[in-house]
Amino acid sequence: MNDAAPTPYFLTQYQNRLASYDTTADYLHPADAAKVDHYTATETQYLGFSIPEENIHAVNYLWHHPKMNTVMGGTVVFQGYKPVHLAAELIDMRNYMSDSVLKNDLHDVQLDNSYRSRVIEPLKKFHVSYNDPARQNSFDVTLEAVMPLAMWPTGRHFEQICKTSGELVLRGKKFKVDGYTVRDRSWGEARKEETMPIPCTTWMVGTFSKDFGFNCNSLDHPDLNPLWKDSFDIKPEQTLLGGWVWIDGKIVPIVETRKLTHYDRKTLFPTKIELTMTIADGRTFEMLGTVTAACPFNPWINVYTPICLTRWECNGQVGYGEAQDVQWNDFATRYAQV
Repeated sequence: MNDAAPTPYFLTQYQNRLASYDTTADYLHPADAAKVDHYTATETQYLGFSIPEENIHAVNYLWHHPKMNTVMGGTVVFQGYKPVHLAAELIDMRNYMSDSVLKNDLHDVQLDNSYRSRVIEPLKKFHVSYNDPARQNSFDVTLEAVMPLAMWPTGRHFEQICKTSGELVLRGKKFKVDGYTVRDRSWGEARKEETMPIPCTTWMVGTFSKDFGFNCNSLDHPDLNPLWKDSFDIKPEQTLLGGWVWIDGKIVPIVETRKLTHYDRKTLFPTKIELTMTIADGRTFEMLGTVTAACPFNPWINVYTPICLTRWECNGQVGYGEAQDVQWNDFATRYAQV
């Protein structure tokens, strides 16, 4: 990794540390945005869900640029593999809306495209909905926390495992939502859009039960002969960007990873992820992730992020979650087989 290259918030190493928080974590942070000396000051909210037995995954996202008074957001719901994002059964993501949609803070947000998110009880209970009668698409889903927040040491980003329940109607077909997801929020950081001279970094989450789940943000390990090994100089100590395991009623930080991602070279979708995680108390977890559904998601033009519903196996247990493989131009131009 080039030391002279810019380091955006999602490439900052924060392993083995967590921060405290209060109920304000679930609401807007204008004072923190005011301290950011760049127009790309950011505030986000992510409240997804999935139906693993149907290979269905939902990305529900809100991205606020408070210094530009704009909001990007909405929903993408897809079943199986979608090499083209517009092939998703449900896609309604708007790039430029007035931030007047945040007049009620995050208590109750109604976007122009009918996507609605509500904080029912901060830190504990949330609700998302959407309705498009013309395409027979809708959902009504509640998320209830099963663990405390895993707050990054910056105090400006967190993740949290939630139980999901509700209903999805996708192109006229009804599905029951009854599983787990990992929600997250960010604020008070500049989210610039430079092309990064590095390989992919993968944000991974998985939940096996209300008592066991994880989040890990990591690059592939150079000793495992990753696809990009001949093009990027990454040291082993640079691969882990952060993460945690929820186990035994505790959030335990990850201190070391060894990850290898396998790709479909036509789409650059991950197909399989081999992941070894060591946590602060010395325990090691061997994970095997198999991608069961995927769709491209481009929160900005200079980045390509396949969003992947992933089946995780660990020590005889099976769980489900997500892998977001964040890719930049230098990687894609060298390794996409077009």
